[in-house]
Amino acid sequence: MDITIGKIALIFLVAFFAYMHSFAGSTMWNRPIVVGPLVGLVLGDVESGLKLGATLELVFMGAFPVGASNPPDFVSGTIIATAYVIMSGQSIASAVLLAVPIATLVLLIDNLQMTFLLTYASHKADKYALEGDIRGVERTQVIFGILNKIILAVIVAVGFAVGVPAIEMILSYVPEFVTHGLDIAAGIIPAIGFAMLAKMMLTKKMIPFLLVGFLLSAYLGVTVVGVALFGIVAVMLTISSSENVNTKEAAIDDNEF
Repeated sequence: MDITIGKIALIFLVAFFAYMHSFAGSTMWNRPIVVGPLVGLVLGDVESGLKLGATLELVFMGAFPVGASNPPDFVSGTIIATAYVIMSGQSIASAVLLAVPIATLVLLIDNLQMTFLLTYASHKADKYALEGDIRGVERTQVIFGILNKIILAVIVAVGFAVGVPAIEMILSYVPEFVTHGLDIAAGIIPAIGFAMLAKMMLTKKMIPFLLVGFLLSAYLGVTVVGVALFGIVAVMLTISSSENVNTKEAAIDDNEF
């Protein structure tokens, strides 16, 4: 699959779109589960994009900024790793192998450029603040915030443009037992991710629904989509039942008065 100017431009737009998630109240559209399919759409393989996005979402599940610490830049890791696997036909293990180092490297680059760019922006905003120019402060924040995202998107686009041959060369030096181990890990990671979600979500009220879904899939051969549809019906019935109970309680209260 050839890399064209059009694809590079589209990858830039995908990266810019993902990085701009914080400008709309942290919408979470920068997560791998969203970015992966978008890369697949650009490269004409949405199915692989969905699979890779879901796998990398589990890899970066705990990647959230806490206080002053920033997590690895999973946007760049997801885009470049997903593009590489789709274009080269490699296994999902290759995406796992690439995503974390790329995300860590871009985080270092981002921290370096923010040291200069945002420091300059802060001094400029301070100057406007001393002059009482509130609009100047707001303008500085918006302009330099967007410029920061443009720089990151350019880095991702350049990495996509020159990365595939370089990545293939790097992977050729990786021992086979490492890639084989990562292939096994890629199969285990979804199970660990679902276990983490189950630990957070399961309660006495939720366990019966989990068991019903398992029984439908294991013994009746219902597909995942079918189980999801059954789940939607169960939610609707539960909500309807709760509303009826609330209505009866309200009627009893009215009668008492």
